[in-house]
Amino acid sequence: MGKTRRKNNLAISFLVHLGGNQFENEESNLSVRILVCIKQILAPELVELSGRHEIKAGDEDPCPLTMSSPDDDCYRLNPSDEYAIEEALRIRESFTDVTVDVLSLGPKRCRQVLLRALEMGANNATLLLLNRPAPLAPFETASVLADYLRDKDYDLILTGVMAEDGMNGQTGQLVAALLDMPCATAVISERLLSPQGPIYVEREEDGGERTAYEIYLPAVLTIQSGINRPRYPALSHVLRARKQEIATLDAASLLPVPRERIAGVFRTESSATCTFIVGTPLEKARQFLDFCRQKGFLGP
Repeated sequence: MGKTRRKNNLAISFLVHLGGNQFENEESNLSVRILVCIKQILAPELVELSGRHEIKAGDEDPCPLTMSSPDDDCYRLNPSDEYAIEEALRIRESFTDVTVDVLSLGPKRCRQVLLRALEMGANNATLLLLNRPAPLAPFETASVLADYLRDKDYDLILTGVMAEDGMNGQTGQLVAALLDMPCATAVISERLLSPQGPIYVEREEDGGERTAYEIYLPAVLTIQSGINRPRYPALSHVLRARKQEIATLDAASLLPVPRERIAGVFRTESSATCTFIVGTPLEKARQFLDFCRQKGFLGP
């Protein structure tokens, strides 16, 4: 009698354990679709504005700047977007069936940053082609992205926390609002334990505090710089990316009616001065001491 009960208990335990593994396997086989929105920016150290240029109300040209025309090589991937790509790739490594797509809005030269994302390991890349000299306002950018994404059924949309050129930090949350998705900004940590979600995130706040959230999918996250260490592209990914096609779609028809316009762009003049000391080492030392005494840094 005791042996029969023991056998039955073992059989039940085995079935429960088998059922649990079967459920976990079925859950791990669920697909996850991740999109990373990336931006190409002009390297700040290469921007050259000649003098002070203002845009007055009523100007026909929305961006009448005297700016050198940089080569395509002067542009690069927005740094915080690179962290978003890396975070998406790390999520893919945790599950069986995960697709990481990248999307960029801009002129043809934006293919460079999409190629970089493919070299890092992204599966597919799409360029929303828009040839416009003036920069887009955050609402315009978000509207175009949201209109494109409305029927794409992504489970998770990642963006960088901010673009270094405009420093608006608005596009991700505007996309979430337009798509009616939950959103967490300045995400410094994330954990997706199941393909079905939810995703657990921590966001950075003022004073070094962090707030933890449980967010149900689909969702939008804006990724903070420093959340990870972006990988260097592997040679196999570089070779694959060179052969991969980047889908290109015309985005001009997706532009919304503008709600704001750039009223002025200029570079302020620096008030700092610099004095160069020339001569022999002894002469430089004497000139430096005289300078310090004149400024009152040293006594007479």
